[in-house]
Amino acid sequence: MKRTTLISAIGLMCVGSLALAAETAKHEPNWESLDKRPTPQWFQDARFGISIHWGLYSVPAWAPKGQHAADYWNSIEKKEGETWKRHVKAYGKNFEYKQFAPKFEAKEFNPGEWADLFTRSGARYVVLSAKGPDGYCLWPSAQSPNWNSMDVGPKRDLLGDLTKSVRKAGLKMGISYSLCDWHDPLYRSDAKRYVEERMIPQFKDVVQRYTPSVVFVDDESEHPDKTWKSEELLAWLFDESPCRDEVAVNDRLGKDCRGRHGGYWTSESGGAGETMSSEHMWEENQPIGRSFGLNRNEGPGDYKTTRDLIRLLVNCVSGGGNLLLDIGPDADGTIPQNMKDRLLEMGAWLKANGESIYGATAGPLQKLSWGRTTAKPGKIFLHVYEWPKGDLEVPGLRAKVKCAYMLSDPDHTWLMLGRSADGWITITTPAKAPDPFDSVVVLEMEGEAQVKESKPIVQSDDGTIALRAVDATVHGEAARYESGGGKDNIGYWTDEGDWVSWKFDLKTPGKFRVEIAYACAQGSGDSEYTVGVADNRQVKGKIRETGSWTNFVTETLGVVELAKPGPYTLSVRPTSKPGQAVMNLKAITLRPAKE
Repeated sequence: MKRTTLISAIGLMCVGSLALAAETAKHEPNWESLDKRPTPQWFQDARFGISIHWGLYSVPAWAPKGQHAADYWNSIEKKEGETWKRHVKAYGKNFEYKQFAPKFEAKEFNPGEWADLFTRSGARYVVLSAKGPDGYCLWPSAQSPNWNSMDVGPKRDLLGDLTKSVRKAGLKMGISYSLCDWHDPLYRSDAKRYVEERMIPQFKDVVQRYTPSVVFVDDESEHPDKTWKSEELLAWLFDESPCRDEVAVNDRLGKDCRGRHGGYWTSESGGAGETMSSEHMWEENQPIGRSFGLNRNEGPGDYKTTRDLIRLLVNCVSGGGNLLLDIGPDADGTIPQNMKDRLLEMGAWLKANGESIYGATAGPLQKLSWGRTTAKPGKIFLHVYEWPKGDLEVPGLRAKVKCAYMLSDPDHTWLMLGRSADGWITITTPAKAPDPFDSVVVLEMEGEAQVKESKPIVQSDDGTIALRAVDATVHGEAARYESGGGKDNIGYWTDEGDWVSWKFDLKTPGKFRVEIAYACAQGSGDSEYTVGVADNRQVKGKIRETGSWTNFVTETLGVVELAKPGPYTLSVRPTSKPGQAVMNLKAITLRPAKE
């Protein structure tokens, strides 16, 4: 070999070694280093997962409606409230939580059947609650002797058995792990020693045994990340653990970490990520019913409908997030039939429309009056919740469209394209919606799509001006638009400094009745607010309790006069908030007032 050739070869080897070193560089145990690790691509593409709350709390399987059965221990420890009263009646006041352990037998647990159901649901990953805040473990943990599923209860490695079946079915398997442990006396007496002597060895044990693809850390809020040693733990997980190359981890790593540090951000029980940005990976976690963990106190009306669940999934993906849908099996290991039905119905929809979900990204248009959008290179998927009576208009989208067709149509028969008077794309759709929950129209594009500001809300021919929550601009940090589970409103209005507004065009001036549609749960009534339209034209209102956050009522507040045609801005601003939240606001409607 010539000298120059040898030098070149050595140089190439050095460059290659440097590149490999860069790829395998160790993470420093600090957030600056750890936060640079991207969430694995498989997790970003999966979009739909199933979590499972299953443990000793599945024996009593009870909580007041709106509360979580998985918190049973914490509820009875207080020795007051509805759960305690029901516990005393059912088991006696001297019956301790630990006495549920022998009753948690899981005799009907068939991991193969569970894995088959999850596959047919269309989910791409599964997360089992391996250890909850009660400390009970679903694997033979040496750190929790006589408080795990091998030593007491089923006498079986539940996590190991399910992991094998889920992976055999071709799905990713993960765990949920609670940092705190109500059962361990050391946790209450010396949290730092508990972390060093129990938690960290236990966490490493479960990860090394089962190499989870997802680690959903939970129940972190009692201590900051420094107490939990979260930075050191993640550095080990990312660099030394057997699942380091594919594991996705969340942000529940200390009471100061959510939405700031860790892996993907977590949203829970109602927000559907409405405040999340598609710039950072996130996941919404919601139960099929209202409870994490089976709650026999819930009836059919407490479960989300298939329509709610499909639209919840689409809302998440359209905003760049995943949906982790929670189920609660019975203590014997059976999954309730109503949960099975919902999962199978979701799977049927995904079988026809999965291309618009798996591997899709946030759509270019959000919160359209008729639905949502998701996207892939060269394609935009229009998720049409409200089927149009005429042509479907896509406001705000300017693009060169090659063709349009229904995703569920195996022949991809082209639909007629056109332009509205405003220049927006229009699509001539079938007279009847192909799907009762979400009909997906595919637009195949030439080049990049451009998004322009959509046309403002305009007055209808009968003079009405309808201002819906989905079209509102939210000002503030807490309030946000939420949908699914009977909701289509501005919710999470816990800060009275937050307010909402709409812009609209008035064609026909006159006097208008101001109507408000809202809901307010028990104990949160009496908030006061003003509705202002231009200058100082205001009407005032006071919220009354409607029974729940999803029981909406409509009230007339008063009359305002809008004397000139043209653009207007209407705002709703709280002036007091004595309860948990101001209200759930569904709509403001201005109706012509009869003289």
